[in-house]
Amino acid sequence: MPADAPVTPVTPTDSLTARSIRFAITVTAPIALNLVLGPQPWLVYALVTAIACYSVDNGGAAGLRLAWMSAIGVGILAGAGLGSLVAPSHGLTITAFAFGGVVYALSESGHQATLTLARFFCFGIAIGALYMRIAPLDVAVVLGFVLFTWAISAGWDFAAGRWRPAELPALGAILQAMHARLLERWTFAVVLAIAVPVTFLVSSAAGQQKPYWAMLALILVLRVDFHSSRKLMVERFLGTVLGVAIAALYAALLPSHIALMIGLVLAALARWPAQQRHGALGVGAITAFVMLMIELVASSQGQALGLFEARVADTAIGCGVALLALLLERALYWAARRWLRATPAP
Repeated sequence: MPADAPVTPVTPTDSLTARSIRFAITVTAPIALNLVLGPQPWLVYALVTAIACYSVDNGGAAGLRLAWMSAIGVGILAGAGLGSLVAPSHGLTITAFAFGGVVYALSESGHQATLTLARFFCFGIAIGALYMRIAPLDVAVVLGFVLFTWAISAGWDFAAGRWRPAELPALGAILQAMHARLLERWTFAVVLAIAVPVTFLVSSAAGQQKPYWAMLALILVLRVDFHSSRKLMVERFLGTVLGVAIAALYAALLPSHIALMIGLVLAALARWPAQQRHGALGVGAITAFVMLMIELVASSQGQALGLFEARVADTAIGCGVALLALLLERALYWAARRWLRATPAP
């Protein structure tokens, strides 16, 4: 296998309906539990863990699934722990964001599973530093929802009488892909170390309430391949506008808790079918889900509507910084190549 050969994904064997139903169960469970128990500060950790663990449900033996989901849980906890540790210091917080960007950049070429792991490590840093410092109960919540998501995955296959085969390549192939194109990988890492904290600073300077939303957009759209990133940027921005508009209209017309919960379930069920139609529709579905969730758990009806505009603004900031980062990465990459060619061999 050539050093720069990409990892070839295994053909999925899971049906779209099955994925949609499992996703809806997985991501609505923490919200339903929050409604039963009353507003709980750990909801963000529960929801992030559920979404992240679902994202690495690539089939295979029960132990393999649990290993990947556990790795995701550890990644979230490590990121949140680091974020909580540096939260009192603005300088250290920015440094932690830069470090998260480097981790993301170096894992980006491995596989979607390693990319997800790095992304949620970065999300954990942002949550711990900017939203809520992690507490012992949050650790238990993360571990609990790792097991819950795994139980949904394994239980579904057990009930269906068919064990989904692994859709992941061998670990060696993933590691080999992560070591390919080192020059491009490291120039990308340098740029991410700059872009992630810059996104936070720009969003904060613009007076945004949740600057980690801009960082989220950046991490979700920025890939080392320019054309892939450009496509993701367009899909992310258009999908965010669409999802925010749908959620705002739905919440205004049907503001009751029951109606909002129904809307959440419908948005979760629509996530993967919409994604199959167009990336922007998939983003729109998950954005509508998140915004309806914020409105549902708000202390009063309509309280979260002010955040809808902020979601669009932060997405625009994240995509804008991502575009500048890609241009900088290309410039650094070609400058480094010219320098290496001009440097005489020892």
